[in-house]
Amino acid sequence: MVLPRALTPPADPDTPDPAPQQAVRTSPPRRLDRILPVVVLLAIAGFAMIGIGSPLFGQSTFASTNEMAGTSPYSEVPEFADVRATNNYLDDTWDSALPNTILFADQLREGNIAAWNPYTAGGVPLGSTPNYALASPLTVPFYVLPLWYAPGIVKLLEIIVAVGGMYLFLRRLRIGTAPALLGGLVYASSAFMVVWTGWPQTRVAAFIPAIFWAVELIVQNRRLRDAAVLALALAAMIFGGFPAVTGYTVATGGLYLLVRLLATYWGQWRQLLSGLGLAVGGVVGAVLLTAIQLVPWVVFMNSAYVVGRGQTPGDHLDLPSLVTMISPWALGTVNPYGDIYWYLPDNLVESMSYIGAASLVLVVSAVAMARRGRAALPQAAWLFLVISTAVWLVLIYGGGFPLKVAQSLPFLFSDNFVGRSRCILGFLLAALAAVGLDLLLRRRAAAREDGPDAADAAARRRRRWGLAWVALVWGSVAAAGLFVFQDARRQAYLVDKLSGGGSPRLDKLTNEFGLAGLIVLMALACAAALWWQGGREDGRGGRLRLVAAAVLPVLVAGQALYFVVPYWPRSPKSTFYPVTDVHTFLGTHEGTDRFASLHGSMTRSVESAYELRAATGHTFASREYGELIRSTGGKGAASSTTIAVAGGMNFATSPTLDRMSIRYGVSTLDSPVPGAPRPAPATTGVTTLMPETPVTLPVPGTGPIRAVQLQPAEDLRWAPTERLEAVLTDETGREVARTDRRIDRTNTTRPTTIPLAAEGVAPDARLSVKITVHASQGIKVNAVGNAPALAAVGAQDDGLKMAFVGDATVIERTKALPRARWASTAVVEPDGARRMELLRSGTLTADQVVLDHRPRSEAAGGTGDVKITEEGTDATEVTVTARGSGYLVLTDPIQTGWTVTVDGTPATLLNADHAFVAVEIPDGSHTVRFQYSSPGGGIGGWLSLAAALAIVAVLVGGAVRDRRRRALRSSGPVPTDL
Repeated sequence: MVLPRALTPPADPDTPDPAPQQAVRTSPPRRLDRILPVVVLLAIAGFAMIGIGSPLFGQSTFASTNEMAGTSPYSEVPEFADVRATNNYLDDTWDSALPNTILFADQLREGNIAAWNPYTAGGVPLGSTPNYALASPLTVPFYVLPLWYAPGIVKLLEIIVAVGGMYLFLRRLRIGTAPALLGGLVYASSAFMVVWTGWPQTRVAAFIPAIFWAVELIVQNRRLRDAAVLALALAAMIFGGFPAVTGYTVATGGLYLLVRLLATYWGQWRQLLSGLGLAVGGVVGAVLLTAIQLVPWVVFMNSAYVVGRGQTPGDHLDLPSLVTMISPWALGTVNPYGDIYWYLPDNLVESMSYIGAASLVLVVSAVAMARRGRAALPQAAWLFLVISTAVWLVLIYGGGFPLKVAQSLPFLFSDNFVGRSRCILGFLLAALAAVGLDLLLRRRAAAREDGPDAADAAARRRRRWGLAWVALVWGSVAAAGLFVFQDARRQAYLVDKLSGGGSPRLDKLTNEFGLAGLIVLMALACAAALWWQGGREDGRGGRLRLVAAAVLPVLVAGQALYFVVPYWPRSPKSTFYPVTDVHTFLGTHEGTDRFASLHGSMTRSVESAYELRAATGHTFASREYGELIRSTGGKGAASSTTIAVAGGMNFATSPTLDRMSIRYGVSTLDSPVPGAPRPAPATTGVTTLMPETPVTLPVPGTGPIRAVQLQPAEDLRWAPTERLEAVLTDETGREVARTDRRIDRTNTTRPTTIPLAAEGVAPDARLSVKITVHASQGIKVNAVGNAPALAAVGAQDDGLKMAFVGDATVIERTKALPRARWASTAVVEPDGARRMELLRSGTLTADQVVLDHRPRSEAAGGTGDVKITEEGTDATEVTVTARGSGYLVLTDPIQTGWTVTVDGTPATLLNADHAFVAVEIPDGSHTVRFQYSSPGGGIGGWLSLAAALAIVAVLVGGAVRDRRRRALRSSGPVPTDL
């Protein structure tokens, strides 16, 4: 069998990757070799220090809490009136990733390793699974540094790990020091590593180069310790969560391993099998090392609420997004207050494709110099980098049949958006950029002046074919670039046409692409200078080569900063999860029950940072819990990880929410208020509420109210500092309630609502409200005569009570059942849909519980008193005084991974009210303890311990053998299997 040249095995089996022949390239001049690495290191340092910026020096926080400050209840705090989000694409970082990390870190400082988070979506796994990267080595700063300061250090560590891993891998490929460092810079500043900052995703992707370094170690050395290195690198990725990134890496790295082993050891089956065996051992070692989290994660995700994640061949990135490969802001920005906002159908986080204009020039150079690249790198390495890059480009941006084939696999592509594989694409492109610079830095050998005519003819033919390949590569890239640019122009034109008002998007695209084109031209000039001067027979031109080589990393770092500085957050430290009056109220009154975000306030999982129990959240919840909260009406969850009450206040009285122990609902101050409408008199015109001029108006009707309303007569957006104050008084002039809220915006299609907590007044009380506008201009409203037309929302017997109005509205749900309650009888309903309909019907009494299956014995219908006496993240203890047998019901979604004891004796957890649990309780006084023990975590822990000890033994054994080898070098060979 004849193999391609790239796959031809070496002549000497004992030397798997011989050094390239001098006829192909020679080393760069020593002066260039000394200075250029320093230049690249300075570029890396500049990128990290300037890119992260003031958070590194404690002047701000590297968290997008400036965006959080624009949400309720924080947006009502006057201190944050002027705080503006610089990037509103980082929602998940501050509403889920950070709060869970803060909770775990706080608990760890108290000596508790929190395996469970009881504060979001009813309760979900926390430290027991890798979902929040809590065991990632890059998360350690959160445990030893101030929480507001840690995010910036985490990002710095990510850059160091990404650059370091890339350097080690590329040096193994015989790439020079400076190009290897530049490859690390290109990867650390690539799209995925930038736009996913703040999520666990970049903590996973930072280790991708280390995986390939470990694989290359196995190929070249075939030592047991190299498998241990692979295990450690892969374990770091697994501990980081977001398994799709790990999956893409393992898939690509596995193919790389096969190609390199076949190319290096073709026909040498022992070496082939040993290399494969070591790699498999490394993967198994990583799985065992992470088993303490991986096993519980598998168990939980098999019972998690996962919907809407299926993929089709049409689910890929559109070609216009490729423009951002060299021009990051060509298609809009992330700043909602900027000129042109991102307008592609796929959001910026999912579709940004940045690698850099200068980097792309180096990538194309590496592909164009095919013969030199194949000879310079270890066998088949160049070929793999080029082909795998092309394959990923087709899958990510082309879709169609190739993506359909990939999605037919039962994992990875079938339920993960392929655009997220830009993590591995960025790595491959960065490696090729390093190869391109390395090849340009190497001097070309002079043409031979003598030799057989046949050899000279062959050399001329090779040069002609080489020139043809160079023309084909550069021509194809130029043509593809023009095609993508025209497609992007068409997209910009269509959006401009729909929006009206000129061509701002088209103009921005042209300007940004022109700037990127200028960088391309500069990089091309540098590449041409390196190439041309590298072929001079007199060896001159060293200064020009040095300048050209030094400009390239400056271009890479400069454009990378142009990308990251507007994107990465730098928020005031005061916005890092401040406590508002709403948090204080809930902390004082919530007790053992929970609240829900009903209309845009305290959304997602922010409450975890405050240790307040919420029924809503941004996380993977149990399947039954997701179904139950969704069943309250409408669409209760927009996605698998958004656990929300649909319809807000419209569903505040749902019996299902009562049985979920949702005691309070929190909404924004401008959201609708449920209650009895008290319309304003028929309007006769329009009047203006003038700034700083109080107007006192009688409230329609008598008795308790929940809000007053004005109807604006014009549509306006108001400054964050402009506010509306209302003071409610009774007939004696005594202040009954007060509200001070942002005006935000006035709209002629909906009234401006001012909630007021005034449900304690007498039924016949006549109330007045004094309204003052604190703004730069007056508010035009509908009027009756010369007075504003005032409507109101009265209280009614609907199971709701306006409990508190401060920075948000808090409504108490007076019919909500306690989180731990007694049930004297059970209703058995095995069918899930009918069970949820029964819970929603309102026909069940408070002392009934709905069970999935008939219990072993029927309850005697006794009564009982229940009290929660102890609560932690992983345990809840309840005392029960029962007069006859019955059930203790706990409305926590703990059907998986939890155990229960009654007076220290193990008992059976019964699935109750679809998502919760119940325990059969006999007559008498009892202590019931619910305990979370990570499912499979015990076995997983022992497996992880064994794997850790084995890896340490392998690494220590290898170090000892190295020491013996050095000491006994003159005494003969020593074993090298470690």
